[in-house]
Amino acid sequence: MAIIPASQLSLMRKRRELKKSVDNCEWDKLLKLEADLCLEITNAVSDPQRSPKALMAELGGVVKLYREMSDICIRRQYHHPQ
Repeated sequence: MAIIPASQLSLMRKRRELKKSVDNCEWDKLLKLEADLCLEITNAVSDPQRSPKALMAELGGVVKLYREMSDICIRRQYHHPQ
């Protein structure tokens, strides 16, 4: 069993927090959470103790979350044209 560094655990927590805000439509929190997530990504990627396999899996989760956020924006724009 691989040990996951604290930097990657922080990244997981921040991604889950951002996902929860997206799921709950807490749009006012997204800007700060996104900035926090970017910092956690930088920390995890820079960590010499990182687990490349686990980090790649977590980054895949981040990409999936951004795809979901993009889909939400497209749907909102489609239903509410400017």
